[in-house]
Amino acid sequence: PLTQADDRILRAADDLSAVAEWGLPLADRINDWVYQSMTYRYEVTGVRTTAAAALELGAGVCQDYAHVMLALCRACGLPSRYVSGHLLGQGGTHAWVEVILPTNDGSGDAIAHAFDPTHASRGGLGYVTVAVGADYSDVAPTSGTYVSGARGRLTATKRVSLVAVE
Repeated sequence: PLTQADDRILRAADDLSAVAEWGLPLADRINDWVYQSMTYRYEVTGVRTTAAAALELGAGVCQDYAHVMLALCRACGLPSRYVSGHLLGQGGTHAWVEVILPTNDGSGDAIAHAFDPTHASRGGLGYVTVAVGADYSDVAPTSGTYVSGARGRLTATKRVSLVAVE
């Protein structure tokens, strides 16, 4: 799997768990750690790059940041999932992580808390979820084949409208 923890990730998970309380404090710490440990660079990784490989490289794009955070969260016992969608104001798709934690109100319910390790922030307004899964391979935004002449071109557009939710 793309988020399998190697020895380096397991050591980092142990270190992070030792200094932060399980739950949101630990997820916040992991989010910040990934942001500080990686440099955003295009074309140094691909869709099959593992979390371990991206961390070893110390660089990648949003899906790599998300994979590293997922590997760390899971190694720390934090249930988490990969989110693919859009961040309003950015041109392309974006990836972030949701950590699923109990509500602590005794109901047995849980809530997904969004974390964006690419920007060292919590998700919120402006994050539009398209799909969730274990990692990128579960939620690839497109699949298929396009064949054309030498001058062919494939373009895509997106439009997002916000509506009131009651």
